[in-house]
Amino acid sequence: MNFENLQVSKALELRNMTIKNRIVRSATHSMLGNLDGTISQDELKMYDELASNEIGLIIAGQFFVSKDGIVAPGSNELINDDHAKYAKKIKEIVEPNDTKVIAQINHAGIQAYSQDPFGPSEFDLEDGRVAREMTIDEITRVKSDFVESAVRAQKSRMDGVQLHAAHGYLLCEFLKPSINKRTDNYGGSSENRFRIVREILEEIKEACGEAYPVFIKIDSNDLIETATYNDDLDYMMFQLEALGIEAVEFSGSDFATKKYSDHNYFLDSALEIKGDRNIATMVVGGVRNFNDMETVLTSGVDMVSLSRPFITEPDLITRLKKGQEKSRCVSCSKCSTVGRKRCILNTF
Repeated sequence: MNFENLQVSKALELRNMTIKNRIVRSATHSMLGNLDGTISQDELKMYDELASNEIGLIIAGQFFVSKDGIVAPGSNELINDDHAKYAKKIKEIVEPNDTKVIAQINHAGIQAYSQDPFGPSEFDLEDGRVAREMTIDEITRVKSDFVESAVRAQKSRMDGVQLHAAHGYLLCEFLKPSINKRTDNYGGSSENRFRIVREILEEIKEACGEAYPVFIKIDSNDLIETATYNDDLDYMMFQLEALGIEAVEFSGSDFATKKYSDHNYFLDSALEIKGDRNIATMVVGGVRNFNDMETVLTSGVDMVSLSRPFITEPDLITRLKKGQEKSRCVSCSKCSTVGRKRCILNTF
């Protein structure tokens, strides 16, 4: 299959960014970060290899916006200017390959590595502890943390930022009716549960300028209150389009349960959610080869996003161009537990 003739190889013009092709490296916890929250040399090598192998857009991180919001020791952070200085090195490394890079910013919420975890509502954790409900003052502080991290990303020459509002982290917790049980202005209706995300997006645009690209990652499903969340998604997409979001990345709350034989997990739901709205989209999950990529793009999605396949093979696109049939990733999800080795199939 000739790469140059594929839709995935074509450049894409977004609102405020041009990407050389439709291939996106989805953000993922690298297990390679320094304990002080800075980017490590191992991570810089990883980004260099990704950018050297035909990836148009790298979503770097995840970068956490506060110490009480990290998911594990060694998480990347954008909390101070030293973090930004190290993050700038990512841009310097990928730029010669004409690869764009944006910083995913996040707060882990009830999943945080913290002695005092909190979320939108009280929540029983698996270890027997109870995450407490955030106060309004804490919501205000978290919003400021997101905005300040976005400003640091811009100062570090990142081409944009992505809010992580999926996978059960803090912003996702506010969006999900199955988790957010608040009765104030940040809970209840679709408008209220989306409020913290909307306010963060508005404040980032004010701080960084309307032209600075802002992306968002959201779940395309909720397994507990499906009908309500589906209605929410319709409301959210209308709001995101009005806010001038650069692109929406669709994932799902159940990606880790999918089988190796499953492909393009969230494509159908992404297409239904997008509808005929004038907003760019990307889909992650179950993409294993060029056929999967072309299926995504010819269906009406603008970009195709990969995470675990690039963990085991950062040079996957080059391998596929040379005739390799598909990614060797088997979707075992053990990359989340094996630490600095990154993949059980790798020997380094």
